[in-house]
Amino acid sequence: MRPVVRGSVPLVAGVAKTVSDYKDWRLDLLGRIGNYCSYCNMVLNDSPQVEHVSPKAPNPGLTLTWDNMLLACGPCNRTKDDDPFDIATHYIPDYHNTHLAFSFKVVDHPTKRNQKACIIIPRNDPAVDPAKAQATIDRCGLDATTYNVRATDLRWKYRYEALVTAQLWRSDWDKWGSGIGAPFVDLLLTAATGKGFFSIWFDVFHDVRDIKIALIHEFENTHAPSFDPGSDFDPIVRVVGDL
Repeated sequence: MRPVVRGSVPLVAGVAKTVSDYKDWRLDLLGRIGNYCSYCNMVLNDSPQVEHVSPKAPNPGLTLTWDNMLLACGPCNRTKDDDPFDIATHYIPDYHNTHLAFSFKVVDHPTKRNQKACIIIPRNDPAVDPAKAQATIDRCGLDATTYNVRATDLRWKYRYEALVTAQLWRSDWDKWGSGIGAPFVDLLLTAATGKGFFSIWFDVFHDVRDIKIALIHEFENTHAPSFDPGSDFDPIVRVVGDL
């Protein structure tokens, strides 16, 4: 899960923007953090949903508040629903270093033969609270492997496809890409931003400093201080005493 910066409320003619419908924040959010789900990081090719970080049903005062808005895909938004979701019990992408909190795992799909699925798991890191990470996974359904005739949740499939693609690019980098340098990185960024799933690309290239820097900058408003330039841009704690 990519750590993001939503930024301060947009201005209109120098005045803080207000809305009467929370969906009117959509273009502002797309402009700030790009067309990616804030939770699963899937590309939002069509109808990105404006999502309330703290659910609006029990918190009506936050229904229109810019600081409570992110973008989400349908499966993450539906699964998250109106259940409690806050910084004390969950890892949140505009507050925590959520890349540090989560990793991924490839599994055999439980019902579809000869199909792999890529799911999200808590990252094995001393800074990570595994219960808090798992609560976030459960709330957003990030380990779901849903497969039915309606095919409404294929995050596991798209995530696996992104992983395979990233691994192919890594193989080419190891064979000849590092000798080409910047032109290879530019092409890689086109593939990465087109596929989405920032953390998969970042982990696949975990030991390639230049590519990690490029990914941080290319995915709009990634929280750059969550990655330490003194340790080759490895992920670090974003919030002292938390994550």
